[in-house]
Amino acid sequence: MLTKTLRKTFYCQLDTILSEIPKEDKIILLGDFNARVGRDSDLWPGIIGKDGVGNSNSNGILLLTKCGEHNLVITNTLFRQKNKLKTSWKHPRSKHWHLLDYVITRARDRRDVLLTRAMTGTDDCWTDHRLIRSTMAIKIVPKRRLQGRKTRRKMNTQALQEPSKRALLQTTLKDHLPTEHPENVEEHWNKLKTSIITACEESIGYQTKKHQDWFDDNDKEIQQLFDNKRKAFQTWQRDTNCVAKKKIYASAKAEVQRRTRELKNIWWTKKAEEIQHLADTHDAQGFFKATKIIYGPRNHGIQPLRSSDGTKILKDKTSIALRWKEHYQNLLNRSSNVAEETLSQIPQQQTRDELAALLSLEEVSNAISQQKNNKASGPDGIPAKIFKEGGPELIQQLHQLIEKVWMTEKIPADFKDATIITLFKKGDRTDCGNYRGISLLTSAGKILARILANRLLPVSEDTLPESQNGFRPSRGTVDMIFTARQLQEKCREQNQPLYMAFIDLAKAFDTVNRSALWTILQKIRCPDKFVNILRLLHDDMMATVLDSNGSQSDPFKVESGVKQGCVIAPTLFSIFIAMILHLVDGKLPTGVEIIYRTDGKLFNLSRLRAKTKVTTTSVIELQYADDNVVCAHSEKDLQATLNTFAEAYEKLGLSLNIEKTKVLFQQAPANPSAKPGIQLNGVTLENVDHFRYLGSHLSTKVNIDTEIQHRLSFASAAFFRMKQRMFDDRDIRRDTKVLVYKAIVLPTLLYACETWTVYRHHTKLLERFHQRCLRKILQISWEDRRTNVSVLEEAKTTSIEAMLLRHQHRWTGHVVRMPDHRLPKQLLYSELKNGKRNVGGQEKRFKDGLKANLKNCGIDTENWEALALERSNWRSAVTSSAAEFEEARTEGLREKRAKRKERQANPDRDRLPPRNRCPHCGRICGSRIGLFSHLRTHTQDTKVGRLSSSNDEGSPK
Repeated sequence: MLTKTLRKTFYCQLDTILSEIPKEDKIILLGDFNARVGRDSDLWPGIIGKDGVGNSNSNGILLLTKCGEHNLVITNTLFRQKNKLKTSWKHPRSKHWHLLDYVITRARDRRDVLLTRAMTGTDDCWTDHRLIRSTMAIKIVPKRRLQGRKTRRKMNTQALQEPSKRALLQTTLKDHLPTEHPENVEEHWNKLKTSIITACEESIGYQTKKHQDWFDDNDKEIQQLFDNKRKAFQTWQRDTNCVAKKKIYASAKAEVQRRTRELKNIWWTKKAEEIQHLADTHDAQGFFKATKIIYGPRNHGIQPLRSSDGTKILKDKTSIALRWKEHYQNLLNRSSNVAEETLSQIPQQQTRDELAALLSLEEVSNAISQQKNNKASGPDGIPAKIFKEGGPELIQQLHQLIEKVWMTEKIPADFKDATIITLFKKGDRTDCGNYRGISLLTSAGKILARILANRLLPVSEDTLPESQNGFRPSRGTVDMIFTARQLQEKCREQNQPLYMAFIDLAKAFDTVNRSALWTILQKIRCPDKFVNILRLLHDDMMATVLDSNGSQSDPFKVESGVKQGCVIAPTLFSIFIAMILHLVDGKLPTGVEIIYRTDGKLFNLSRLRAKTKVTTTSVIELQYADDNVVCAHSEKDLQATLNTFAEAYEKLGLSLNIEKTKVLFQQAPANPSAKPGIQLNGVTLENVDHFRYLGSHLSTKVNIDTEIQHRLSFASAAFFRMKQRMFDDRDIRRDTKVLVYKAIVLPTLLYACETWTVYRHHTKLLERFHQRCLRKILQISWEDRRTNVSVLEEAKTTSIEAMLLRHQHRWTGHVVRMPDHRLPKQLLYSELKNGKRNVGGQEKRFKDGLKANLKNCGIDTENWEALALERSNWRSAVTSSAAEFEEARTEGLREKRAKRKERQANPDRDRLPPRNRCPHCGRICGSRIGLFSHLRTHTQDTKVGRLSSSNDEGSPK
């Protein structure tokens, strides 16, 4: 068994060796790692397969993290076979078999491995481990140049960052924009579109680069540097004996190296600051888009697809394009009937006539300013940036066109047609069903859709239930994750079972019944004029599919669903799905009943005993867009709730994906019972021990053990991708690398950490990963004997513990400021209506950790809510108190280290009690059982017998 020091040294050396191997080379890593990696492939996707053994331990998590950092796969877990053919070592006391010996390769080379198994019949070879044999068919194939893919020309909107280019664009547009317009809307738009494209071609042109990179973004300056260097070289070559000309060339060469390093650092620093801002403001969409730019473009080859019947693999571009057309033509034209009787259950509300008012120039201008930059353009190729920088004349022209559309109720075909691109989600890449279709739409059409969305927003806020948090202002995934975790904690605390069903809808956005949607909008105050304009954006819509190979299919008609990629689609879908609650109203069980009181004093439970001041409510469902979680205290209630929702979904033309719908059963601690057998359409739903909900894992154990492993897995993968792209680049400064690490890897590691109930061992796991990453970036080896404190100081960052504390305090301040009707606030200030706590101490809760952290930061636990109500003051208090906490933590570690060094320098063994002293090395153990554990670390030839109480002074007594 390796000591802690030897283990760290080993993994440090292993990391160095793996990092030095060229990425084109194959890796086959064999060894007895004394680690148990477990069998949970959902937590470590791509690293272990579905056929592992047992559970993971600390050594296993360390090995898995290392594999994630180097994109390796453990081949022992890839093959389905008997356990005796997987395991390699039997525990001498429990007699259980475990897998400790591994064959590890690069993830891309997993196809080379035919089988990895334990040899049960071989000679022991003087060891208690079984021999592991891996059969491989290794193919050394020279790297081929990937086939080029067709790319659409993109306008060079990057040039508009220069004021001169913006002025040139506006002047050119002013010269080309038409002064007279035809009466026909289609002709009006085509004339305007042609003038815009012509003006853009003359003023800014088209992009020549394929992706964002520091080199491409500074192409002109770098080209000038190389030109100067080339001229100096040519001048010197004409007179090689001239020392002055040689020095000029050397100076030009050094300037190229100096300036390119500087440009690279500036680019990375700017991107890191941008991504950090997106992470701090919880802009998930912007964050992932920016990280995609940072990671760089993926290699594109021809992606084969499986035929519709699953019997053939299609590889040529023509067949692939036809397959995509077939898939989306079937998906987006599904017929579903919503009965009038169903729609009649939705109450008719008074119409809001202001929604039908003529559009103003200000509305158009605001909608243009709301358009996001760097979005892919639609079929016309005009990006939103052109409308934003085109000047008042262009806005006026667009307003005239949209006004004509509003009055005539006729719309250009470009406004409703779409180009569908495919985004891979997960699973088999040859299955079309594992891709999400995103519609690329014309920017002018999106501006009209944005105007409609702005008008519809107040109506949707009045219509949507509190339990729906998807695509709504000031709400996000963390709200629902926090609510679900609090619900679990309350049930565990008061000894109540919790049954949760995670409902998965099959292609919900693409199968919305449009006729029913228009009727629903009319019932929730939308006038006919407003609904007609919305219908114009959808009726007679045509689409083509642009696949990853660059091939585009023939157009086809689309008659169902809302357009994923359109700004108003999320609002329309949320309103449509909200009607489910009208259909289930009065038919559902009570769910999970809670009582709450939100007037402060979170830590004073006695306030909930005032029956006249508390409010009772039921938590039945938690919704985020099409994700729905239904909750109950009994199997019977959950079955009834699920049946009611399934019936309502069916009435609205939506179907459930039974295979992906899961049940998570959390037992009452004092009253364990068997797992439920919940059924849908005669099929028993799968019971799971943990479920990935909105990116965060919920567990039946009501802890974050699986979530921590999941976060370590994803953060390791993120670090690996950045390691290849940036961290290994010696031209980039270390402080820039740390900045990028904090912007990319840490948000991945700490996603939704504000909802966690953290124990000390969780913090240690995260701190170890944090330190490993920083040491790699700063090139600090374990043999350097640097303390963790000094590493943090050099990196100019804080510990994970301080980050967790800051995130938790900022989040709880946000919850305190929420209106009283918000679910996260109600759950935080609540307890279950029924149920009793155990006598004595309770398992750690979220608010226990919060209270301890407030005390550690010197914030008054009695009056902190009053401070949190003022956002700016609370933010300042959190920042300063977290800094003081980190300073105190650092000082405590220094003092602890100093005392330990003092004890080592001045040992006083004679005065220590000898009863737990090791007879071999003289180490003093804290307890008798600790001594027995320590004795096993010595060589196997040391025979440790049963220690008698009558041993001499040198032996334990």
